[in-house]
Amino acid sequence: MTKKRIRVLQLNLNHCETAQDLVLHTVGEMEVDVAILSDQHRPLTSPNTWISDADNQAAIWVRKGVPVQRCSSGQSHFYTWAQIAGIYIFSIYAPPRLSQEEFIGLLNNIVDEARGKTPILVAGDFNAWATEWGSKETKPRGRALLNALATLDVLLLNTGSKPTFVGEQGESVIDFTFAGVSLFNRVESWQVSDIYTSSDHKAIVYEILLEENQGVGRAPAGNRRWSARSFDGDSFAEIVSGMEIRSGFAEDVVDELMSTITRACDASMSGARYRRRREPAYWWNDDIAECRRDCIRARRCAQRARGRPDEVIRREEFANARRRLRDAIKVSKRLCWRQLCDEADRDVWGKPYRTVMSRLKAPRTSPPTAPDLVRRAVVSTLFPSVYSSANRCPTVTGGGAPDSRGRRGGAPMGVSACEDRGSPWSRWDS
Repeated sequence: MTKKRIRVLQLNLNHCETAQDLVLHTVGEMEVDVAILSDQHRPLTSPNTWISDADNQAAIWVRKGVPVQRCSSGQSHFYTWAQIAGIYIFSIYAPPRLSQEEFIGLLNNIVDEARGKTPILVAGDFNAWATEWGSKETKPRGRALLNALATLDVLLLNTGSKPTFVGEQGESVIDFTFAGVSLFNRVESWQVSDIYTSSDHKAIVYEILLEENQGVGRAPAGNRRWSARSFDGDSFAEIVSGMEIRSGFAEDVVDELMSTITRACDASMSGARYRRRREPAYWWNDDIAECRRDCIRARRCAQRARGRPDEVIRREEFANARRRLRDAIKVSKRLCWRQLCDEADRDVWGKPYRTVMSRLKAPRTSPPTAPDLVRRAVVSTLFPSVYSSANRCPTVTGGGAPDSRGRRGGAPMGVSACEDRGSPWSRWDS
């Protein structure tokens, strides 16, 4: 039996728009379930779950379908947390600008929030140095981090000496993953990935085995499916024939009946496979993919050229490759936006409508299909006819004849009768 697991990606986005664009494509490409992010460029919206701190410095992205039981109120600073598939996951960003006192205060807040939560995973960019994770020396921040997390009984998952930060000033290990004792052995394949991120930080990728009662991407109990091709009538009949319907409340009888039918289906048929549909980002195309490959090649050349005569040239080539990738993404986004607007003109209830409704998180309703209803109730309201000047209602220049109560009717001075009645063209052609 295949064990359930979630795949986690951890990354500091360096407040870079291109890095955030790429990570949204990467989570689909690598089939990531949870992304622990820091220093993000902007908040994200539906259909996936986005949990952030009050300063938009630390965030957790959760794929649609992954259960989120609890989450932070969003009032904390530089950290946030969520209980995902039964695991308490903390995302933390401690920027270099924090003083030592502020850094210790942040750690105290995290420890107070995390105490009693288990199993727990603490991850993020701490900007701390200690020999325990490969630094040349232990600095005050590193010592404070070790002392604080020791009270939570967590263990460091970082392995090897591969740096998580690679910048012009050098490289270091400042992104960490800590797991509680009960979770430590369930974390597999922890590694610093070489995938291109457009950030000066590298992505960390790993998987977490789930407990038996936790699932990811399961269909709701009422929507379970079985493969009819594997149906075994004898097995089904054997269980159903022994079913006893006891008298009682209707709800209890229904629950008992459905439980028996479910067991019969489990025994007589194999479950239908639920395939994850991981589509690329809407703006992704072959040109952008080629630009990303160019960035990876240029980055490797720049790293190998350190200390050599061609170092400056290789760095410039890498900068140009990054610029081409950034520009290619922006051009593709603008093109997709224009296409979306054009499609809205052609099909009111098409992709643009569905996109807007998904962002508003409104319940999906079926668009009208009756031609008369569409023509009269929708088209005439959203796209009113614009009358020519010859067909417009005449402007009323004075009061009309008095009515039965002695009041003068008509529109106010200088206003057309159509405008007085609220004609659609008066709103669009004014």
